[in-house]
Amino acid sequence: MQTPIIQTKNLTKYYGKHLGIKNVNLEIYPQETFGFLGPNGAGKTTTIRTLLDLIRPTSGTATIFGLDTQKEIEKIHNKIAYIPGELEFNKNWNIKRTITHMLNLYKHPTKKSIIEELAQILKLDLSKKVKELSKGNKQKIAIVLVLAPNAELLILDEPTSGLDPLIKNEFYKLLSEKQTQTGCTVFLSSHILSEVERIANRVAIINKGSIIQVATLNQLKQLALKNVEIEFSSLEQANKNFTTMPKKIITNLTIQNNTVNLFCTRESLKPVLSWLENLSFKDLNIHNPTLEDIFLEYYKVEPYEKNSTNKKRGDK
Repeated sequence: MQTPIIQTKNLTKYYGKHLGIKNVNLEIYPQETFGFLGPNGAGKTTTIRTLLDLIRPTSGTATIFGLDTQKEIEKIHNKIAYIPGELEFNKNWNIKRTITHMLNLYKHPTKKSIIEELAQILKLDLSKKVKELSKGNKQKIAIVLVLAPNAELLILDEPTSGLDPLIKNEFYKLLSEKQTQTGCTVFLSSHILSEVERIANRVAIINKGSIIQVATLNQLKQLALKNVEIEFSSLEQANKNFTTMPKKIITNLTIQNNTVNLFCTRESLKPVLSWLENLSFKDLNIHNPTLEDIFLEYYKVEPYEKNSTNKKRGDK
């Protein structure tokens, strides 16, 4: 059996009395693309920072390449590339100087042509100063920094944050090509189910600092619900049509004002749409539910944090 590239045993971190992560056990193997999925605040970044020895765990252990992350972190850092969740660069430097400086920290030099090629694909103007950049363009710098060097392990914390859909697609393509060419291992955290589903072989699902499940790609696809909102002309019409709905293939059906809200799997979406063909309704909206809604449906757990900006089920 292969030796894990990353292995944690009961990794726990408290910030004073506040729990960051508790008893996190992970095994990530060579050449895997391993997804780390959870809502914001679930413990993804705390886990990653602990792995990189940026913060020390309260208890538990972690190894990368079989090396203790607290005792041999310099050796580990020389073999990895990392995108942090929050990016900080010298605002007065231009992009080219920033990338060159950061890549010079690696022991293995990176070819200038690779940097220029990646910048061209990502539509990144190397002459611009960092202080002129949007969040998305700063994220492109991070992508160049993680894809340009010859690293054995890529640790990516919310790598597509701030990117537009076209650049996201380019990133997925570049990441796949990188892994095919070099055989590197990828550990990617995200709060977006579709992103992890698209690229991961396996995924660990984390909420409130604890691992809920380690799933295969097929198991992950089963979590992919669709949220269907049907607006009728009146509450009376909504209630009337409620009785004819194919309830065996839908869940969490609610009526708010004149709008029916329901969840179904991808496989169940077609019969739901067939049922709608015979109805008269004002508007139809189909979208991916939030990760919090998926957690509520499958794991019967509340979202990690509640605040005034969170949408309640049934809200538009």
